[in-house]
Amino acid sequence: MLLYQGLRLALNPMAPDVVALVGGGGKSSTAFRLAAEVAALGKRAIVAPSTRIAAFQTAWAPAFLEISGAELPFAAIEQHLARHGYCLLGGPVAGDRRLGLEPAQIDALAHRAADLGVAAITVEADGSKMRPLKAPAAHEPVLPDATTHLVPVAGLDAVGAAIDARTVHRPELVCTALGLMPEPPPRLTPARLAQLLRHPDGGAKGLHPGMRFTPLLNKADAPLHLGYGRLTAALLAEHGVSSLVTRVGDAAQPPIIERWGQVAVIILAAGGSRRLGRPKQLEVVNGAPLIAHAMRTAQQSGVGPMLVVTGFEDAATRAALATWQTDVASVHNPAWAAGQATSVRAALRALPATVEAAIFVPVDQPMLDPLLLRRLTNAWRAGADLVAPQVDGELRGAPALFDRQHWGELLALEGDVGGRRVLMAHRARVTTVPAEAAWLRDIDTEDDLRALH
Repeated sequence: MLLYQGLRLALNPMAPDVVALVGGGGKSSTAFRLAAEVAALGKRAIVAPSTRIAAFQTAWAPAFLEISGAELPFAAIEQHLARHGYCLLGGPVAGDRRLGLEPAQIDALAHRAADLGVAAITVEADGSKMRPLKAPAAHEPVLPDATTHLVPVAGLDAVGAAIDARTVHRPELVCTALGLMPEPPPRLTPARLAQLLRHPDGGAKGLHPGMRFTPLLNKADAPLHLGYGRLTAALLAEHGVSSLVTRVGDAAQPPIIERWGQVAVIILAAGGSRRLGRPKQLEVVNGAPLIAHAMRTAQQSGVGPMLVVTGFEDAATRAALATWQTDVASVHNPAWAAGQATSVRAALRALPATVEAAIFVPVDQPMLDPLLLRRLTNAWRAGADLVAPQVDGELRGAPALFDRQHWGELLALEGDVGGRRVLMAHRARVTTVPAEAAWLRDIDTEDDLRALH
């Protein structure tokens, strides 16, 4: 998966993505690689650091333009962009460093993005003295007002090491943010890294409600570091923070290994069960109602938050929920009789903004294995936006996973249809995972019930 995809960039010059990179362990590499990705798409990008960068980094871009005054040379910028697709802007050399731009200058670039055709601006917004981890000083980060994405970067090679000056820039500030004594130097754990990245005096410093916040866990280029990255990402996801596990410095590989975030499991239990003649969600199978089987499957999968959509026999369904699981979230769909699409809409509108993908699970599959939900989620983490089970070469429509980018299509559905219509509209892009036919056996009639015994 590429960086622009994992960061969910819109790449619209009318409202350009301004990606501010903070922290340590790969900010510069990320800024240049992201700009190159945008240019490879036939769009334009600018690398515009707001802090000092190494003087030699001008060689990383296909073109460099020195900015020596307050006014930006837009004509020269346009020429570089027309020739190369992206370019680096920076100030004069001071020692072995090159000065960055003022935040107001980056805001001016964003303001003129439509005229320049610039879809993205990448901003290295603080320094780390080449350390994989840091905490910001009082004057950091230097964020333009136009910032749309705040991306704290951390090198996973810092995990397991002591929080001291050899590994960490400003270790005393890291310890303060984490509530640790600096002596003897404590070690950085995945839990401490996750805490620092989302801390308002750490990776989240300067975060405003209008910004998208996505920590980048970099240098996952060895099994141990990948494991640390997954542990950290899982802890971030528990707090509603999405993150990316990356190896940005490896030009031969896609930069994103995995994306992490909350994946909701939505149990559709609102239908009228016309063929069965009574509410199937309350039908007892092997000592428990079908709604309980669905909830247990979702819980045992360990995927993420669960939401139950009720409708027909709402009071009885909620009573069953209270009996079998007291803390489950639910939403009532009063329009259930108009078809499954109304339940899909009710569920998506009820999900918090922190959820990145949703798995829709029918209530009438009592043999469903939690392993299948994990397979769907793992495929999404690897970059798939639509994931469905496959049995003997045949695509099945439920349960299926839909990344947030497809929710608009789901919300537009009408009548007694569900996500399968969206899957079929993008059949070539659907990633399939193996499933057993028995797992997907559903209950629609009395004969289906008898076949289970």
